[in-house]
Amino acid sequence: MGVRQIAQQILDSVLLPDGVLSHHIRRIETDTISGGGTVNNDEYVIYRVVSARGRTYGDGNARRVERFIDVNYYYSYDKTDIRVKDATERIKAIKAAFLADGRFFVVNDESDLPDLDNPFRGINVEFRFVGVEDVEEDNDES
Repeated sequence: MGVRQIAQQILDSVLLPDGVLSHHIRRIETDTISGGGTVNNDEYVIYRVVSARGRTYGDGNARRVERFIDVNYYYSYDKTDIRVKDATERIKAIKAAFLADGRFFVVNDESDLPDLDNPFRGINVEFRFVGVEDVEEDNDES
């Protein structure tokens, strides 16, 4: 399994119960969540694999890699809104879920994202993955 798939599984396990959607590189919008549940359109997560470093090739099937995963959590309400507490708790849950997998480390802890021209503002956390992933994922940029 590639690091993008691992990150997506972690984010889905933490966020989908609260209706928050996550996706690699771009925001996705939908009205329903597979398996039921209501979509929270006030919050979303975009993550991306920022870089790859230091490869050691083994038997040709797997390799050791170091990748950085940038996770941006966006919300559409003011920082004084009571819902910010829920978003902050979800960020902490995201961190805990990534760190529960011993291949992930926090590189840059929580920091505010610059306010955008649209109603969304956000929080960023960056992780480092050190481990083995499948070779096929490098060619998949979707």
